[in-house]
Amino acid sequence: MSTPRSAAIYARISSDQAGEGLGVRRQVEDCRRLAADLRWEVREEYVDNDLSAYSGKPRPEYLRMLADLTSGTRDGVLVYHLDRLTRRPRELEDFLEVLDAARVRHVKFVAGDADLGSGDGLLVARIMGAVAAQESAAKSRRVKRKMLQNAELGLPHGRSRRPFGFEDDATTHRPAEAAIIRDLAERFVAGESLRSLCTDLDDRGIRSVKDVPWQTHSLRQVLANPRIAGLRSHNGQIVGQAAWEGHVPRGGVARPRAALRGADYAVCRRAGRSPRSARCVGAPGRSARAG
Repeated sequence: MSTPRSAAIYARISSDQAGEGLGVRRQVEDCRRLAADLRWEVREEYVDNDLSAYSGKPRPEYLRMLADLTSGTRDGVLVYHLDRLTRRPRELEDFLEVLDAARVRHVKFVAGDADLGSGDGLLVARIMGAVAAQESAAKSRRVKRKMLQNAELGLPHGRSRRPFGFEDDATTHRPAEAAIIRDLAERFVAGESLRSLCTDLDDRGIRSVKDVPWQTHSLRQVLANPRIAGLRSHNGQIVGQAAWEGHVPRGGVARPRAALRGADYAVCRRAGRSPRSARCVGAPGRSARAG
């Protein structure tokens, strides 16, 4: 069997909260060493950082690799472990179909020793894929239950970026930003538009926590979020009091949320959609992030 002359390295990690890419970097380095040992020529590295293989969300680099395999641009694949490639049985079958259609026979793993070139190896790979899917499903259930418990206790939702108006712990106020939130909420309820408020913030040099100018959708998320009233939400529903004090009275967040809902209804009417359609009903709740 000939040696690949245009192999692909694929690396993936589900969570990279630090955003440093160290996990995928290690995978790529190990795959490079394996390629050198096998005397494979690697022509492209495909890396999906901070992307789950179980959620079903598109993985751009994985899809690009499949396209290159299909077109014949790549003739081999190196992956650290089968579960880096996929954690869903259906997706494994799709991958195998791509290999078969493109007549790609060279697939190697650094760890796990899965062999996709034999009947017994395929059986083992399918079993491993089913086990990986079960592990992901169990982990997802545990994480969701923990998130609900945290919400019911009023604890802040884990995040990589602090909420506007709060310090990095998501509970301690930033007094200057808290005052801005109170002012914005009052002005919006009084009838000032989100666009006008964003323009005013930009004119005063007040930027979002991403250090970019405010946009109407980002300001909407702040004003519609129950956390500014010291309330904890989960999946768009208020579940109780939060462990932090609010910037506005506990009943005060209802007024901006009602105003936002009214604005959404008006937009829907102008667009010819029913105010009761899925794209209109409850929009403030959907756009606001968890506390």
